[in-house]
Amino acid sequence: MATIREIADCAEVSIATVSKVLNGLPGVSRETQDTVMAAAKRLKYRPNLNARNLKMGMSRTLGIIAEDLTVFNTPGIVDGIGVCCETRNYHYILGNLRFNKRFHHDPGYGKEKTELVMDMMDEMLSKQVDGILYIGCHSHIVAPVSEQKETRFVCAYCFSEDPNIPAVNYDDREAARKVAELLISKGHRKIGIIAGPKDSLHTNKRLLGFQETLYEKDIPYNPHLTRYGDWERDQGFANAPSLLAEGVTAIFTQNDLMALGVIDYCNQNGIEVGKDLDLIGFDDREIASVCRPSLSSVSLPLFEIGHTAADIMLDMIEKDRKPESHEILLGCSIVERESTSP
Repeated sequence: MATIREIADCAEVSIATVSKVLNGLPGVSRETQDTVMAAAKRLKYRPNLNARNLKMGMSRTLGIIAEDLTVFNTPGIVDGIGVCCETRNYHYILGNLRFNKRFHHDPGYGKEKTELVMDMMDEMLSKQVDGILYIGCHSHIVAPVSEQKETRFVCAYCFSEDPNIPAVNYDDREAARKVAELLISKGHRKIGIIAGPKDSLHTNKRLLGFQETLYEKDIPYNPHLTRYGDWERDQGFANAPSLLAEGVTAIFTQNDLMALGVIDYCNQNGIEVGKDLDLIGFDDREIASVCRPSLSSVSLPLFEIGHTAADIMLDMIEKDRKPESHEILLGCSIVERESTSP
């Protein structure tokens, strides 16, 4: 690999000038910068980032700990982090805890999960990252990472009990309010709900937002029109017949997979979704646009969550500045498709 001295000889400048150019320091003309960079490229120079980081006292590298890369929300968040890092000239290291594969939908944090998180944090810190971004599988309290005082920490799609650790999430409650407003605006008064598990924060926030809008519109909330599932497709299929027997004219499923189960049941029983029954899901996963009929759904700001979390982290690193609020909630939007009537 080429050395700085070889680049200096090739560009016919001093070693000090090459050092300034390669480190982005001022005091060198644009013409000289171009000459040095052309020489570096010609000689296939690759900087020793570890040596540079030791000298500068920072690595310009973030650690990302994802609870599970296979969960639908994670790629969009990582993409947002990546774009922010690219814009602000940072790198990142990505670690995958594989929680969903290891523990399925278990929301708790037992000893084994906590040890996995701490081991991954130790690995990130050994690589001299300037801060760690933690991406949750769902909205929940993360392991007690506040014990790791030697690094900066930001949560995405989850949160910490430590008020000094910023968290970026989306507003479940407000999103569900929008769903209720949309269905009511279409004339529905008897609306069924297929919710997630009773112990899920997502379930309870979405249910609360929906109930608030019903109250504001003078429509009594009927608990007999709410069913609870486990986020899987078959729960939509299993709960659809009893809700239809109650005479509902619309159904809000708290995720897209359960909505697909409702579509399966309706297709098999001659019920036309979007005409005989309005249906809206949550998450706006890829399948929502290709199923038949296509599914109206709540679109999550996943890219924005990642980008915002990374921005917060880089402001903490470069400006020693934290956001005023412990939790930043971003808004969602509703994408209407064939499953809701015009």
